[in-house]
Amino acid sequence: MEEKIITLPRAIELLTAGPAAITGLPYSRLVPGAEADVCIVDYDHEWEFTAARMLSNGHNTPFDGWTFRGKVTHTLFAGRLTYSD
Repeated sequence: MEEKIITLPRAIELLTAGPAAITGLPYSRLVPGAEADVCIVDYDHEWEFTAARMLSNGHNTPFDGWTFRGKVTHTLFAGRLTYSD
């Protein structure tokens, strides 16, 4: 279910360029000449979050059993592929 509380472009800005700007880091900019920092997401992929699959040692979460949409398939950092599913 999409509640559309915030637009996707605004959420991406708040999670990427916003923190980089606050900390003064030169990341999260996709402009000519800059090294690419990019996440490629498959927005049609649905998956269920379970506490048992969390990587954290703490498995206390209000999201256990929730269904989410979107899966990161590739990540590039400083122009290099750092993650591929």
